[in-house]
Amino acid sequence: MPKHKIVSETTHTDCTIIPIFEEEQLAPQVSVMSEKIHENVVSLFASKDFEGKHLQQSFVYNQHDVSPRTLLIGLGKKEDCTIEKWKKVVGSATIAAQNKKCKKIKLVIPQYIIDLFGIENTAQEGVIAAHTAAYSFDQHKEEGDRTTTIDTIFWYLDSSKTDAWEAGLASGIHIAESVNFARHLGNTPPSEMTPESLANAAKDLGKEYTTLTVNVLEKEKIKELGMGCLLGVSQGSILQPKFIIIEYLHGKQEERPMVFVGKGITFDSGGLSLKPDPYIRDMKFDMLGAATVLGILRAAAALGLKQNIVGLVPTCENMPSGSSYRPDDILRAMNGKTVLIQNTDAEGRLILADALSYASQYKPKHVVDFATLTGACVVALGNERSGLFTKDDNTAIALQKAAEKTGEKLWRLPLGEEYSEAMKCEVADLKNIGGVGGARYAGASTAAAFLEYFTDYPWTHIDLSCSSYGEKGKSWIRGGANGFGVQTIISYLKNNA
Repeated sequence: MPKHKIVSETTHTDCTIIPIFEEEQLAPQVSVMSEKIHENVVSLFASKDFEGKHLQQSFVYNQHDVSPRTLLIGLGKKEDCTIEKWKKVVGSATIAAQNKKCKKIKLVIPQYIIDLFGIENTAQEGVIAAHTAAYSFDQHKEEGDRTTTIDTIFWYLDSSKTDAWEAGLASGIHIAESVNFARHLGNTPPSEMTPESLANAAKDLGKEYTTLTVNVLEKEKIKELGMGCLLGVSQGSILQPKFIIIEYLHGKQEERPMVFVGKGITFDSGGLSLKPDPYIRDMKFDMLGAATVLGILRAAAALGLKQNIVGLVPTCENMPSGSSYRPDDILRAMNGKTVLIQNTDAEGRLILADALSYASQYKPKHVVDFATLTGACVVALGNERSGLFTKDDNTAIALQKAAEKTGEKLWRLPLGEEYSEAMKCEVADLKNIGGVGGARYAGASTAAAFLEYFTDYPWTHIDLSCSSYGEKGKSWIRGGANGFGVQTIISYLKNNA
């Protein structure tokens, strides 16, 4: 990870990054430019080759300057500025500098951004944007083709409140490292990121942060607890299922914990209901709910939050074989409910059923589960927002506000009687797929309604299928897993302690 330094004077770097508002032109930034660079920039504005539009970029070169290259990047209009747009500017500039093989970069912070978001929050969100942009999953490439590593980021700001900036940097680094940790778990090939590997990653967290207590349940214990759905999904694979429990209990002793549950299907072939090409590709990402939960617990420990938090991760593969579970099988979940299997590719809700049942023993304050659960959610929302399901209006509002503060996006979708009724079955308590008005209608809401049958506490479901990864990167983040949800939940925990 890059080192960070606050500077208010001339510093030799490979690239100086100057964000400029569309209507602001050059006045606030003149002091950080040499005379030659300033002349070139004035020419760019005069020719309208650069106008400060959001994410517009232009490099200016002067080999004899303290920075041989200056990157101008547009902030857009002041009235349109949000934390999401600011983070995209920082991320895009970081990647643009990396692509020029820069190892030391200097980022000029406009005073308006500090005034708008506060100095500590500007620092925190800025460093998160820079670190997540700088991350690249490229260790399987030849060394010469790997992304340039940024070793130092200099932050240039005209403020005496350096203590507040340092505090924001410190918390931002912890959050960013946890986001990238979650991304790295998700990006790892499924031959390497097996249920055992995921369990080992959790154990390693427990060694790194002694405030985390990690316990991994093996197949025999899973069977003893009556987790028939997790066992059923896993039985087609030669790899054994695991049930990961991470406890971070640093709030008041009497305080009921927040519990986070993550779907950990390390590869989803669809089972006997085999996915066709190209839908079977990228199924290493079907454990991103689990990665999010591990990232949340890592961040909580690194930040030293004074709260009681539990993470639960059921993990296995969903594979076709002679021992696979079948359509028409009936599985029994830990809470005793039986489930008719109509499609073995609706497996994530099954392993979550056992995890949500297990969560009851904590008498939780609230449970939030994360899962790449349904293609129907992608159809409804596209790939920029994740689906939010809860019957608690206050929780929905709080989570949406927390997401907005970090630049992530949640969109509330409905739960209700019609969705719950659609999951009932004649030969078992429930079936694992259902629709309202048609077999393929309202799939995101019926999947959420299925999960609700395994809860007896305040509960929220977040469907990550929409926005947890991208095959192609964007200007501010590279392709692959993006760690969605870690930032939102840390923001939520900080504001709802």
